[in-house]
Amino acid sequence: MTNREKYASISVIVLAGGRSSRIGLNQDKGFLPFMGSSLMEKVISNILSVTGITEEDIIIVGPKGRFPQYKVTVEDFYPQKGPLGGIFSGLQYSKTFYNLVIGYDMPFVEAGLVEYMIKNREGYDIIIPTHSKGLLEPLCAIYSKNCLKVIKENLGKGILAVRAILPFLKTLKITESEIRRFDPELCSFFNINFQNDFLKAKKLAKNRRRKEC
Repeated sequence: MTNREKYASISVIVLAGGRSSRIGLNQDKGFLPFMGSSLMEKVISNILSVTGITEEDIIIVGPKGRFPQYKVTVEDFYPQKGPLGGIFSGLQYSKTFYNLVIGYDMPFVEAGLVEYMIKNREGYDIIIPTHSKGLLEPLCAIYSKNCLKVIKENLGKGILAVRAILPFLKTLKITESEIRRFDPELCSFFNINFQNDFLKAKKLAKNRRRKEC
């Protein structure tokens, strides 16, 4: 079995529908410069380091006019409903049963962690990392098409917390000890919401590059 066959049949849904209001600067944070490109481009290039993932597997959920450079951009079916609406929109469009969901402000997702989640996905509807005494990471998780019905019901009821769908689906929680095998400092879950986060992210990126040298 080739690596491509081993990791096949998964799409990557990148949630990019946020208004970036917390970061200020009157600009979408995805276009802000980061590590020689834009934040969005860095997130995409980073996730493409996952074995078997290609540009053909990427689905952007956000305004189509905002991201013309990407092949597949899907409008959010439930605008202003937070990440849950974006997850639904991506799953609804996707042609694959399993789908990795990440935020477009998460530049340090570890490829090894994602590959581990992919390897362990069979038989589950959600594969989600958890750490720090139960903190869940729904924007670095794998969702199956089986999630669509429950998500739609919760959106209709105004229940927007992603964690609220877990009791109704077969969920595999990736423990902190498992996560740290691939990501000792839990950098995968670092996201950029405020201007100060950009400074932290740039410092973190420099430190990570030094360790790789």
